[in-house]
Amino acid sequence: MNMRRAIFLDRDGVINANRPDHVKAWDEFVFLPGALDALAEIAATDFLIIVTTNQSAIARGLTSEASVRDIHARMIAAIERAGGRIDAVYFCPHRPEENCACRKPQPGMYQQAVEKFA
Repeated sequence: MNMRRAIFLDRDGVINANRPDHVKAWDEFVFLPGALDALAEIAATDFLIIVTTNQSAIARGLTSEASVRDIHARMIAAIERAGGRIDAVYFCPHRPEENCACRKPQPGMYQQAVEKFA
């Protein structure tokens, strides 16, 4: 079996600045200092780069799934322009009290990545 190595990163607070009112649209997304350079360095390795992020703002009605997908598409494009890459983004749209299998720290998003890349 040929296993691929992967780095799993959170989005908010790791790649972009966290907001108390959630990142709801691209104009609220701000890359953290050094994040683009770090992603470019990781991209030079053979590690898969996978983002897993809880996005309860969708279930709370603060943003839409389409807006979150747009944020991720623009984030990936900006990372690629800076010499980095993201191999996949998985997000959980549920609120904590929904007790779903995908909201971190539950393993659902990680299991999705294993199914895709294993």
